[in-house]
Amino acid sequence: MRALVLVFVRLGPTFVYAAGAIFAASIILLAMFPSSPFTWWLYLMIRPVLRLPMFTLLGIPGMDPWLLLSALVSLAVAGVFLARNPKRYLRARFVHAHIALLALISANTWASRAEASSLGPSVPGGIDWTLAMPATMLGTVLMAIAALSCLSCHSEIVRRIRRNGKVARLKFTNLTSCDCRLLQP
Repeated sequence: MRALVLVFVRLGPTFVYAAGAIFAASIILLAMFPSSPFTWWLYLMIRPVLRLPMFTLLGIPGMDPWLLLSALVSLAVAGVFLARNPKRYLRARFVHAHIALLALISANTWASRAEASSLGPSVPGGIDWTLAMPATMLGTVLMAIAALSCLSCHSEIVRRIRRNGKVARLKFTNLTSCDCRLLQP
């Protein structure tokens, strides 16, 4: 059961990239079938979750929805590979998970800034460091799974550091506790 949960957590960024691929596919479907209610439902369901990162990527010169779809599907497939080999490619998994989490955080931060005024006093030019949570259930679930995936990466890195530190301490203790009488003339 623990292994199944860990695989699900490691697949967190893959779900984020898959949601982005579905969003790109919904843009393509809207261009092909603008009167389809299913395409509009799909587009409007994913749009609040990943609006800013997707439109930022689509704003890059030469980027079209087909290219974005293929890139996001490739990232999702790479995420499945990284989840299957968690110990071997830890650095790649770390970057993969954190890019997905940062994309979700940026999407929700800028989405929550559309307010007429703040409720409390604020310093002019001050930075609001509160984390804006998504307004949809899909966004909340994706944010939680991506955050758990990042936490999993961090815990594995700390575990490796501790393990390597114990090995280094054992080597140092063996060097200092050697029988020095053999070295004396």
